[in-house]
Amino acid sequence: MHITDGSGTSGISRAFILGAGLGTRLRPLTDILPKPLIPFFHEPLVLHAMRRCHECGIREFIINTHHLADAWDRVFPERSWNGCPVHFSHEAVLLDSGGGVKKIEPWAAADEPLLVMNGDTAATFDLHRVIAAHMERRPAVTLALRTDGDKRNVGFDASSGLVTDMRHALGRDPGACQFTGAYCMEPEVFGRIPTDEAVSIIPVFLDYIREGRLHGILADDGLWMDMGTPESYLQAHLDFPSPLPRIHPEAEISSGSSVDAACVVGPGAVVEENCRLNGCIVWPGARVPAGTRAERRIFYLSR
Repeated sequence: MHITDGSGTSGISRAFILGAGLGTRLRPLTDILPKPLIPFFHEPLVLHAMRRCHECGIREFIINTHHLADAWDRVFPERSWNGCPVHFSHEAVLLDSGGGVKKIEPWAAADEPLLVMNGDTAATFDLHRVIAAHMERRPAVTLALRTDGDKRNVGFDASSGLVTDMRHALGRDPGACQFTGAYCMEPEVFGRIPTDEAVSIIPVFLDYIREGRLHGILADDGLWMDMGTPESYLQAHLDFPSPLPRIHPEAEISSGSSVDAACVVGPGAVVEENCRLNGCIVWPGARVPAGTRAERRIFYLSR
């Protein structure tokens, strides 16, 4: 059951999207665009997260930036999306996961929880359930967790809903759950983070674990993927449903070329004569030279 307020929303109207990371493992793609802005089924990856938030009643977005910050201006020139204000918190020096949260405090509501989401992941798990679980009990923090993933280092007691450890820092539980990067937090969390310092949010989480006030919810339904490498980026285009045709109607595929069903070709992209592409991604506006033979390759625009 989805818990809503009288306006039909979830009770959380603002989301903080983490967009300031360097994305070093995804180079050279992130030498061209910040990781949350790389194309995912023809549109910036961050819009995948924002659309899911909007479906849950989020009507205002805050995004932190650092690397290639000007690219965000090109995507959101009006500082809005789908009728919702979009605020940018630029970090000239990276403030890490805690310092970044503290810096956006002026945009947050003093009496309403905040939804925090990674801007560089793709997911289809039920975000409504995560928000509803938080609104039911209003703990300090509620983390969205999964029992799959390659960083299962969060201890979780499903019977109580409490997170028991993270990264085995408390020596209580080596952990069997993966933190998805999505969580709900109460405004009081801001008061536990120092101002203008590059600090992780994890020590704050650990303090709340000690107090028995850090909750979790298993979000094992649907899909979740951190697109940290070119290979995982390619795989996500196979695993996730596409909101648009995989071959965009505005892409140009030469009649003598073959593009298999696993390919994703963006608007304005050109695949020249006599090409054979299997499982490839062609970014919007990119060009594949004539005679190219490629499998699981990414064709992108250079700066």
